[in-house]
Amino acid sequence: MKSTTSKALPCAVFGHNYVKSKTNSDQTAELTCSHCNTVVKTDASGNFEDLSVSNKHIQTTLRQLFHLKLQTNKPKFS
Repeated sequence: MKSTTSKALPCAVFGHNYVKSKTNSDQTAELTCSHCNTVVKTDASGNFEDLSVSNKHIQTTLRQLFHLKLQTNKPKFS
C-alpha cells in the first residue's frame, strides 16, 4: 500500500475536490484537485482522462510550437 501525504489525505478519504482550471475550445475542460493538485481532463462525452506526465510534456511543447507559429506568421508593417 502506498503511503499518503498529509496534503493528499483528504483525497484518499473523501475523494478529490475538482475545480475547473481551464476550458478548451473543443468543449473539453481541465479539472484540478484543490487539495493534491491532480489534473484530469474531460472529453466531449464528459468522461475523465488522466493527464500523464508525457501527455503534459507533449501538450506544453505543442502549445509552444503553436505560439511560435503565430509569431512568425504575423504580418510586419513598416
